Amino acid sequence: MPMLDAATLAAQLRMPHGDHALDVADAMNRSNGGLNQAAIRLLATAAGESVLEIGPGNGAFAPLLLQAANSRYLGIELSTAMVAAGNQRLTSAGLGDRAALRHGDAHALPVTDACVDAALSVNTLYFWPNLAPVLDELARVLRPGGRLCLAFGDATFMRGLPFASTFHLHELEAVERALRISGFRVSAWRAHRETAEGNDGQQREKHFHLLLAHRQ
Repeated sequence: MPMLDAATLAAQLRMPHGDHALDVADAMNRSNGGLNQAAIRLLATAAGESVLEIGPGNGAFAPLLLQAANSRYLGIELSTAMVAAGNQRLTSAGLGDRAALRHGDAHALPVTDACVDAALSVNTLYFWPNLAPVLDELARVLRPGGRLCLAFGDATFMRGLPFASTFHLHELEAVERALRISGFRVSAWRAHRETAEGNDGQQREKHFHLLLAHRQ
Protein backbone atom coordinates (compact mmCIF):
# COMPACT_ATOMS: atom_id res chain seq x y z
CA MET A 1 0.00 0.00 0.00
CA PRO A 2 1.37 3.47 -0.83
CA MET A 3 2.19 5.67 2.15
CA LEU A 4 -0.78 7.90 2.97
CA ASP A 5 -0.77 11.02 5.11
CA ALA A 6 -2.46 10.70 8.50
CA ALA A 7 -5.73 12.37 7.52
CA THR A 8 -6.10 10.33 4.31
CA LEU A 9 -5.30 7.09 6.13
CA ALA A 10 -7.87 7.89 8.85
CA ALA A 11 -10.57 8.47 6.22
CA GLN A 12 -9.64 5.24 4.44
CA LEU A 13 -9.74 3.23 7.67
CA ARG A 14 -13.22 4.54 8.37
CA MET A 15 -14.45 3.71 4.87
CA PRO A 16 -12.07 2.30 2.25
CA HIS A 17 -12.80 3.97 -1.06
CA GLY A 18 -11.35 4.93 -4.40
CA ASP A 19 -8.08 3.68 -5.82
CA HIS A 20 -6.67 2.76 -2.39
CA ALA A 21 -9.65 0.72 -1.15
CA LEU A 22 -8.37 -2.79 -1.88
CA ASP A 23 -4.84 -2.03 -0.66
CA VAL A 24 -6.21 -0.52 2.56
CA ALA A 25 -8.36 -3.61 3.13
CA ASP A 26 -5.37 -5.91 2.73
CA ALA A 27 -3.33 -3.75 5.13
CA MET A 28 -6.13 -3.81 7.71
CA ASN A 29 -6.40 -7.60 7.43
CA ARG A 30 -2.68 -7.97 8.12
CA SER A 31 -2.64 -5.42 10.92
CA ASN A 32 -5.80 -6.65 12.65
CA GLY A 33 -5.48 -10.38 12.06
CA GLY A 34 -4.49 -11.35 15.58
CA LEU A 35 -7.15 -9.15 17.16
CA ASN A 36 -9.88 -10.48 14.86
CA GLN A 37 -8.96 -14.06 15.65
CA ALA A 38 -9.00 -13.34 19.40
CA ALA A 39 -12.43 -11.71 19.13
CA ILE A 40 -13.82 -14.61 17.11
CA ARG A 41 -12.56 -17.09 19.70
CA LEU A 42 -14.22 -15.09 22.46
CA LEU A 43 -17.51 -14.87 20.57
CA ALA A 44 -17.43 -18.66 20.04
CA THR A 45 -20.05 -19.11 17.32
CA ALA A 46 -22.15 -22.25 17.81
CA ALA A 47 -23.86 -24.52 15.29
CA GLY A 48 -26.91 -23.02 13.64
CA GLU A 49 -26.30 -19.48 14.88
CA SER A 50 -26.89 -16.26 12.96
CA VAL A 51 -23.86 -13.96 13.19
CA LEU A 52 -23.73 -10.23 12.47
CA GLU A 53 -20.49 -8.31 11.96
CA ILE A 54 -20.27 -4.52 11.93
CA GLY A 55 -17.52 -3.13 9.71
CA PRO A 56 -16.09 -6.35 8.28
CA GLY A 57 -14.09 -4.68 5.51
CA ASN A 58 -13.75 -7.21 2.70
CA GLY A 59 -15.00 -10.07 4.87
CA ALA A 60 -11.62 -11.76 5.20
CA PHE A 61 -12.43 -13.21 8.62
CA ALA A 62 -16.00 -14.29 7.89
CA PRO A 63 -14.94 -17.91 7.16
CA LEU A 64 -13.72 -18.22 10.75
CA LEU A 65 -17.19 -17.23 11.97
CA LEU A 66 -18.74 -19.86 9.71
CA GLN A 67 -16.80 -22.89 10.93
CA ALA A 68 -19.73 -23.94 13.11
CA ALA A 69 -22.17 -26.16 11.22
CA ASN A 70 -25.15 -24.39 9.63
CA SER A 71 -24.10 -20.99 10.94
CA ARG A 72 -25.04 -17.92 8.88
CA TYR A 73 -23.23 -14.60 8.50
CA LEU A 74 -24.17 -11.04 7.60
CA GLY A 75 -21.65 -8.21 7.47
CA ILE A 76 -22.82 -4.58 7.50
CA GLU A 77 -20.28 -2.28 5.87
CA LEU A 78 -20.20 1.45 5.04
CA SER A 79 -17.88 1.00 2.07
CA THR A 80 -19.55 -0.12 -1.15
CA ALA A 81 -16.12 -1.13 -2.45
CA MET A 82 -15.73 -3.51 0.50
CA VAL A 83 -19.24 -4.91 0.03
CA ALA A 84 -18.42 -5.81 -3.57
CA ALA A 85 -15.00 -7.25 -2.72
CA GLY A 86 -16.36 -9.14 0.28
CA ASN A 87 -19.23 -10.77 -1.57
CA GLN A 88 -16.87 -11.84 -4.33
CA ARG A 89 -14.54 -13.34 -1.71
CA LEU A 90 -17.38 -15.22 -0.01
CA THR A 91 -18.67 -16.59 -3.31
CA SER A 92 -15.19 -17.70 -4.34
CA ALA A 93 -14.84 -19.50 -1.00
CA GLY A 94 -18.10 -21.37 -1.61
CA LEU A 95 -19.86 -19.53 1.22
CA GLY A 96 -22.28 -17.44 -0.82
CA ASP A 97 -25.28 -19.48 0.32
CA ARG A 98 -24.54 -18.84 4.02
CA ALA A 99 -22.91 -15.42 4.07
CA ALA A 100 -23.22 -11.95 2.58
CA LEU A 101 -22.11 -8.37 3.03
CA ARG A 102 -24.63 -5.52 2.79
CA HIS A 103 -24.12 -1.80 2.58
CA GLY A 104 -25.39 -0.08 5.71
CA ASP A 105 -24.71 1.98 8.81
CA ALA A 106 -24.45 0.66 12.36
CA HIS A 107 -26.68 3.53 13.51
CA ALA A 108 -29.61 2.11 11.51
CA LEU A 109 -29.02 -1.58 10.91
CA PRO A 110 -30.99 -3.08 7.98
CA VAL A 111 -31.86 -6.07 10.16
CA THR A 112 -35.14 -7.10 11.80
CA ASP A 113 -35.64 -7.22 15.56
CA ALA A 114 -34.28 -10.09 17.66
CA CYS A 115 -33.00 -12.19 14.76
CA VAL A 116 -29.27 -12.36 15.56
CA ASP A 117 -27.58 -14.81 17.94
CA ALA A 118 -24.12 -13.27 18.03
CA ALA A 119 -22.60 -9.97 16.90
CA LEU A 120 -19.04 -8.79 16.46
CA SER A 121 -17.31 -5.48 15.83
CA VAL A 122 -13.54 -5.01 15.66
CA ASN A 123 -11.89 -1.57 15.60
CA THR A 124 -15.04 0.35 14.73
CA LEU A 125 -15.89 2.15 18.00
CA TYR A 126 -13.65 5.05 16.96
CA PHE A 127 -16.20 6.03 14.32
CA TRP A 128 -19.13 6.14 16.75
CA PRO A 129 -19.04 9.57 18.46
CA ASN A 130 -21.86 8.47 20.76
CA LEU A 131 -21.96 4.78 21.65
CA ALA A 132 -25.60 4.71 22.74
CA PRO A 133 -27.35 4.75 19.32
CA VAL A 134 -25.24 1.89 17.95
CA LEU A 135 -25.43 -0.21 21.12
CA ASP A 136 -29.19 0.34 21.21
CA GLU A 137 -29.39 -0.91 17.61
CA LEU A 138 -27.33 -3.97 18.45
CA ALA A 139 -29.57 -4.68 21.44
CA ARG A 140 -32.57 -4.39 19.12
CA VAL A 141 -31.36 -6.96 16.61
CA LEU A 142 -29.92 -9.46 19.11
CA ARG A 143 -32.14 -12.11 20.63
CA PRO A 144 -32.48 -12.10 24.45
CA GLY A 145 -29.32 -13.74 25.71
CA GLY A 146 -27.53 -13.03 22.43
CA ARG A 147 -23.81 -12.23 22.56
CA LEU A 148 -21.89 -9.15 21.48
CA CYS A 149 -18.10 -8.95 21.24
CA LEU A 150 -16.44 -5.55 20.91
CA ALA A 151 -12.70 -5.26 20.23
CA PHE A 152 -11.06 -1.85 20.34
CA GLY A 153 -7.79 -0.12 21.07
CA ASP A 154 -6.87 1.07 24.53
CA ALA A 155 -7.37 4.85 24.55
CA THR A 156 -3.85 5.60 25.82
CA PHE A 157 -2.30 3.43 23.10
CA MET A 158 -4.53 4.94 20.41
CA ARG A 159 -3.58 8.50 21.34
CA GLY A 160 -0.04 7.72 20.22
CA LEU A 161 -1.12 6.92 16.66
CA PRO A 162 -0.85 9.96 14.33
CA PHE A 163 -3.72 8.77 12.12
CA ALA A 164 -6.05 8.39 15.13
CA SER A 165 -6.07 12.10 16.04
CA THR A 166 -9.62 12.49 14.67
CA PHE A 167 -10.91 9.18 16.08
CA HIS A 168 -13.38 9.09 18.97
CA LEU A 169 -11.48 7.22 21.67
CA HIS A 170 -13.55 5.52 24.35
CA GLU A 171 -12.12 4.44 27.70
CA LEU A 172 -12.79 0.84 28.72
CA GLU A 173 -14.96 1.88 31.67
CA ALA A 174 -17.07 4.14 29.45
CA VAL A 175 -17.72 1.30 26.99
CA GLU A 176 -18.73 -1.04 29.82
CA ARG A 177 -21.08 1.60 31.22
CA ALA A 178 -22.63 2.26 27.81
CA LEU A 179 -23.22 -1.47 27.32
CA ARG A 180 -25.06 -1.73 30.63
CA ILE A 181 -27.22 1.31 29.84
CA SER A 182 -28.20 -0.26 26.49
CA GLY A 183 -29.33 -3.45 28.19
CA PHE A 184 -26.26 -5.66 28.07
CA ARG A 185 -24.56 -7.63 30.83
CA VAL A 186 -20.77 -7.61 30.48
CA SER A 187 -19.64 -11.18 30.98
CA ALA A 188 -15.95 -11.21 30.01
CA TRP A 189 -12.98 -8.93 29.37
CA ARG A 190 -9.68 -9.81 27.73
CA ALA A 191 -6.57 -7.75 27.09
CA HIS A 192 -4.90 -8.32 23.75
CA ARG A 193 -1.28 -7.19 23.40
CA GLU A 194 1.05 -7.81 20.49
CA THR A 195 4.06 -6.34 18.74
CA ALA A 196 3.09 -6.01 15.12
CA GLU A 197 2.86 -3.75 12.10
CA GLY A 198 0.12 -1.13 12.32
CA ASN A 199 -2.09 0.26 9.60
CA ASP A 200 0.59 2.85 8.82
CA GLY A 201 3.26 0.18 8.32
CA GLN A 202 5.09 0.95 11.57
CA GLN A 203 6.02 -1.73 14.13
CA ARG A 204 4.36 -1.01 17.49
CA GLU A 205 3.47 -2.46 20.86
CA LYS A 206 -0.32 -2.70 20.50
CA HIS A 207 -2.86 -2.81 23.32
CA PHE A 208 -6.50 -3.71 22.77
CA HIS A 209 -9.55 -4.60 24.86
CA LEU A 210 -12.07 -7.32 24.09
CA LEU A 211 -15.46 -7.24 25.79
CA LEU A 212 -18.10 -9.96 25.64
CA ALA A 213 -21.62 -8.93 26.65
CA HIS A 214 -25.01 -10.63 26.67
CA ARG A 215 -28.28 -8.94 25.81
CA GLN A 216 -30.57 -9.08 28.80
